[in-house]
Amino acid sequence: MDFLANIYFRLLRSFEKLIRWFQVYDTRMDLHRERRKIIRKKGVSVVDRKTKKVMKAYARKRFGSSAYWPGLALQAEQRGEYLDGWIPFDYFYYVLEPKFNPPGYANIGDIRSLDYTRFGDFAIKPLFLYISDIFYNTDYEPVGEPELLSSLAEYDNTIVVKQEFGWGGKEVRVMHSSEFRPGQLDKGTNYIIQPFVKQYKTLHELYPNSVNTFRVYTFRKKDGSVKVLLCYLRFGVDGGRVDNLSAGGQCIYFDSAGNPSEISIDEFSREAGRKHKNTGFVFADLKIPMYHDILNSCTSIHLKYPHVRLIGWDICVDESGTPKLIEWNTQRPSFSWEDSLWGPFFPDDQEF
Repeated sequence: MDFLANIYFRLLRSFEKLIRWFQVYDTRMDLHRERRKIIRKKGVSVVDRKTKKVMKAYARKRFGSSAYWPGLALQAEQRGEYLDGWIPFDYFYYVLEPKFNPPGYANIGDIRSLDYTRFGDFAIKPLFLYISDIFYNTDYEPVGEPELLSSLAEYDNTIVVKQEFGWGGKEVRVMHSSEFRPGQLDKGTNYIIQPFVKQYKTLHELYPNSVNTFRVYTFRKKDGSVKVLLCYLRFGVDGGRVDNLSAGGQCIYFDSAGNPSEISIDEFSREAGRKHKNTGFVFADLKIPMYHDILNSCTSIHLKYPHVRLIGWDICVDESGTPKLIEWNTQRPSFSWEDSLWGPFFPDDQEF
């Protein structure tokens, strides 16, 4: 029996390795496709034979294999030049992220129906929750559909309906509260129904059709302290109701002092101009007085969650000037794209 069990577990490990190889291969094919897409959009490539040779040497020395070069090549096309020190997506996703945010804890930020319970008024207080096909109020008391619809009709305002495990703004719906119907929600999927945030005057003037959010990355160092890695502001364009770049939005980098970059970036990592294409707002004129409050809120909360080392926070500012948490990302908190544009943030392995 021991012999058969040993054979079984050896075959199982071999099968798992084979599956992992196919996953990594498929990811690297995706990186090649993304690179070609950016080259088509920009009309030029910065990776020649010499650069490719340099990337392979760097990948071999730092990551143990030259096979990581496609991720580095994608980052080079995004940046417009190649820099040593980057973390390619496949290494981050398959090696580094599981160390930073271990499985079992990595999805702690995805359970968004608990955000108000966890963070109080730093989070947006929901109107209702839909969990396991049952509607609840914020005290987790069941609510019948007639009471739900009556309350939303009486609310008489814009609401946001968010899928709990949604990604990239693709599962977010904005509507008037009177238009909501329970049949619009998928059975077996959890949702949060919350007020539409009336945002800070300056951010509204920048672009009024979406709630424009700051993406803040905080990182817990080996000594237990938490620091801000970077921060950028995302906003919609062309009538879009969400600000995510994957939905066609743009972004502006902010330095540690709260100064915005003068030029925005689009989803293909191209410079998109010095002012908003729809409103004409000049990006260099953005003044965010509560900028440091945003960063301090993220770092102070991260200190209470030592289970994960890297968190991507999405923060809006309401009309009173108060930072509010939209969501926090602990599972696959996009990093390599930001690392390519504004990094490298981990030029060595001291924090790994």
